[in-house]
Amino acid sequence: MVWNVITWEWRPATSENILELCPLSVRGFGDPDDIWTDVRRKASRQSYDPQQRGDTPVHNEEKRGEWLKESRRRKCLPERIEIFNVIQGRWVVVTQENLAEHYSRSYWEPIGLHKAWEEIEAGAVADPEAELTLREHAEFLAKHLFGTLRKSPETPDERISVIVEEFDPAREEGEQAPPPPPPLPTFEERLDARMPEVLEIWAASQTGHITSRLVVEDLLHYQWPISTIHQRALGRAMRQAGWTLQRTAKKRFWVKND
Repeated sequence: MVWNVITWEWRPATSENILELCPLSVRGFGDPDDIWTDVRRKASRQSYDPQQRGDTPVHNEEKRGEWLKESRRRKCLPERIEIFNVIQGRWVVVTQENLAEHYSRSYWEPIGLHKAWEEIEAGAVADPEAELTLREHAEFLAKHLFGTLRKSPETPDERISVIVEEFDPAREEGEQAPPPPPPLPTFEERLDARMPEVLEIWAASQTGHITSRLVVEDLLHYQWPISTIHQRALGRAMRQAGWTLQRTAKKRFWVKND
């Protein structure tokens, strides 16, 4: 069992899901089988305690604000919000539905998931003192739509014309906007397009060790690190192309079979 530092719960660990439970800062980069062997060896040295719990720190607004600045970003094409998953060590797309799987409970525990999602969308911690009262909301809208609250248009027709003039151009702009470009190719599509022919041509121009990271970033033009599923797909494609993974004391790299 491995303590999930994001959800605060014990989870059964296997060689298949160890990279999704053991934080990158603890396990480092490496072959999933080697990491699984290392975790089992360390776990066997500890006695089982059913009452044991992992760390459950609760962060304040200041810490939460710092995290939002450093570990949350908004992307486009397609538009999405990403946060940095401390276990997987990579950026992941989040929605209100899957937020608890990737956003540490240490940050959302004091405010709840609903408020946490509002902060994730806004990219900043909400300031309670900045919230407007109902009267202030009415004055704000009246000022921006009709000038002032007391001098608002007297007739319904005049009021409607102001609203139409204010919002119709924006609606027409949206209708005339060009269609979004097609989505970027997936990891699997990049593998299919470059294995094995392009791989051989690219490898011939390399002067150093050909590591998995070099293949992903330089040949596939994909962000490193990659998920466990993508690691297995990459290894399978490299072996099918006639390459073997070799290891030294400091690194792992691919070598073309004779």
